[in-house]
Amino acid sequence: MATKIKMIVTDMDGTFLNDAHGYDHQLFSKTYTRMVTAKIPLVIASGSSYHRLTREFANQVDQLTFISQNGAVVHLGRQLLSVSPLNNALITDVLALITDHFAAGQLAQLVVSGVNASYIDQSMSPTNRAIVKTFYEKVIAVSDLRQVATLVDDQLTRVSVTFSPTVDWQAATAWLTAHLPAGLALENSGFHTSQIGLASATKQGALLTLTDQERVEAEHVVTFGDNENDLGLLTMTPQSYAMKNAAPFIQGQAANVTTHTNNESGVLRTINALLDQRIK
Repeated sequence: MATKIKMIVTDMDGTFLNDAHGYDHQLFSKTYTRMVTAKIPLVIASGSSYHRLTREFANQVDQLTFISQNGAVVHLGRQLLSVSPLNNALITDVLALITDHFAAGQLAQLVVSGVNASYIDQSMSPTNRAIVKTFYEKVIAVSDLRQVATLVDDQLTRVSVTFSPTVDWQAATAWLTAHLPAGLALENSGFHTSQIGLASATKQGALLTLTDQERVEAEHVVTFGDNENDLGLLTMTPQSYAMKNAAPFIQGQAANVTTHTNNESGVLRTINALLDQRIK
């Protein structure tokens, strides 16, 4: 007998999205219609900003739940449910820590995200701005990113740093982790990018709050992920799926591995297979 499914949660980049940051819209439409009929809600859990996620699901915004910025911000459709902001002093300290230790050429992108927008320094190159916009959508350049906490009126939640390809990424993130102020944590999101925010603000933490509110047991939640920032999702339920394209270590933490990669609509194919089992 198939295990009950009461909620499905998926990461985006490297998981739901293909390597070109797109997906099969026709297959999604059919799959999502099946989920709606079965009364199974879909939760999008990503390190990206809410504005980017709503761009990807423009036709379903009001029906979806969005866990963005690795759990720091949660929306039910267009309604803001929760925010885990950093105080101004922490934002300023983290930015100083990064920019004082790493040379400008070692940092491909440095982004500070909040509820209303994501912020970059006005000196960022057009090429890097375009990359940032792919993942954050609503991007505003400020005169001095190190002082962003005093320049904008927003609840700031995350500092994201993408290192240049020439940087030893593991050594850089290890150094950052060792020097972060107390109460903060670093999560790796892939693409040589790490996000820094409150240690308590995670995808898993945000999802557990949602499941508590909806009275959904973890065993009835299906989760999909491919990277380190998805490990909380992949270890919380016996219905977790690491992507076929995920690293062996990530696959080893999940209960299952998808048969297809993110470039083969692995999430949607798995969901349809699970829905087919419910019918049998």
